Amino acid sequence: MNRKTTLDAAIIISALTGMALSHAYLDNPTERTASLAVFSVVCMVFLLLLIRDGTGNRHPGRGDTGRKGISEIQLLGEDGSVTDTWDIYGKTSIVFGRDGGERQVDVDLKHTDYAGTIDGEHAVMNYSNGCWYIEDLDSENGTRVQKGGEGGKYKVSSREPCRIGKGDIIYLGLAPIKIR
Repeated sequence: MNRKTTLDAAIIISALTGMALSHAYLDNPTERTASLAVFSVVCMVFLLLLIRDGTGNRHPGRGDTGRKGISEIQLLGEDGSVTDTWDIYGKTSIVFGRDGGERQVDVDLKHTDYAGTIDGEHAVMNYSNGCWYIEDLDSENGTRVQKGGEGGKYKVSSREPCRIGKGDIIYLGLAPIKIR
């Protein structure tokens, strides 16, 4: 169970508790009715959210894995097989590079076959306005994107982030990272 589901369930339980306490301790019928109505509405709203999230009909939001269907990134080998995977649940920013100790990267590629083509802080992937974007950090070997289903690779600028989606492949230097 993820954090959002846990929080939704906790709010529902709190609303039900509020309803029980209102019924038991409020003597004024008007106050009791108003309190029960408010707690009922809160309970119903969060129950609907819990059901919606459980059925997979998510709307992208901060900390939600439903972000344009992207849930993980995969490092591909020369033969196209997956050699490493990173879960991006709850992330809003991911820095790619080679961590030499002083850098803080989320996806460390220093032990891969492609390490020689990747800078210390090579690129960053950010979630903004409901979409994921990749931006090159003025790397020596650049960052390119191959849109899912297309053959061409597009160079990513350090001044203009490129929108990415599920199925795209990001090339950090020579390292292919598949978006899933």
